[in-house]
Amino acid sequence: MKGIKSVLRRLLREDKGSVLVLVAAALVVMLGFAALVVDIGGVALAKGRLQNACDAAALAAAQELPTITAARQRAMEYLGYNNVDPAEAVISFDPDGTKVIVAAAQHVNFTFARLFSLTGSLVEAEAAATYGGVRSMSGVVPFGIPDQTFVYNQEYKLKAASHDEYGPGNFGALALEFRGAANYRNNLKHGYHGMVSVGDWVSTEPGNMSGPTEDGVNYRLNSCPHTPKCTLESYSPDCPRVMIVPVFDPTELAGRDEVQIVGFAAFLLKGVAGSGNQCEVTGYFLEMVPPEDSRFVLAPGEGDYGLRAAKLLQ
Repeated sequence: MKGIKSVLRRLLREDKGSVLVLVAAALVVMLGFAALVVDIGGVALAKGRLQNACDAAALAAAQELPTITAARQRAMEYLGYNNVDPAEAVISFDPDGTKVIVAAAQHVNFTFARLFSLTGSLVEAEAAATYGGVRSMSGVVPFGIPDQTFVYNQEYKLKAASHDEYGPGNFGALALEFRGAANYRNNLKHGYHGMVSVGDWVSTEPGNMSGPTEDGVNYRLNSCPHTPKCTLESYSPDCPRVMIVPVFDPTELAGRDEVQIVGFAAFLLKGVAGSGNQCEVTGYFLEMVPPEDSRFVLAPGEGDYGLRAAKLLQ
């Protein structure tokens, strides 16, 4: 330690010029680090903000598709909301009007890096989004409803009391992955964990199964966490009372049969009426986006059954 102090005293006494050189070099290094932290960090921050702006603009615009004029206007509005001049962006669409692409660029001025003749950097971002009906879905309930023209907020029968509406032995239930009343009850309570897709052939679950139906429906009704309880005028897409039901191609069924899925529709569960062989379930047809905790795949141009959303594309 004494030796180091002695060297420093000698430098200060005899080599003051050398010390100045060392200090100047240290300052250059410090300014270099400042440039790295402040200016490069500023570029990263600007890049993130610009990407968020493009994402928001693309998602908002996609909800107006396939009307290109309205979609372009909405994208420009959301760019402005996020402090991006629409003149700095390019908004384009695919030939079918099913996808919107928003690209933008901004110049970020440097502060410390100017000492090294670096004035700034160009940051760029791009986002693409599409809008359409649901082609594949997780969390669906084991009911199947025939393809028809649905009317929003109208009540529909999701599980019938009589097989006359579906065919001998069938009341509207589906066997998702496994057969049997226990699997049917579990899927009704919690939704099927797997994915069901348009074009799939799904087995029906014959029999009235009034007990498992009542258990599953009452479980969902009692699980609504909202106060007051969800209604048509005010409901959450994530509420257990909101059910995603596969829509199938109408056919005459007999016993355990198969139906082809053509789409998905959302219903607000009203309840179960009757008991035994008179057990039936009804719900109200909804227009909504898929629940946040569900997995889904969109398909622009897919059959429209009220369940649709905008989604960013990777």
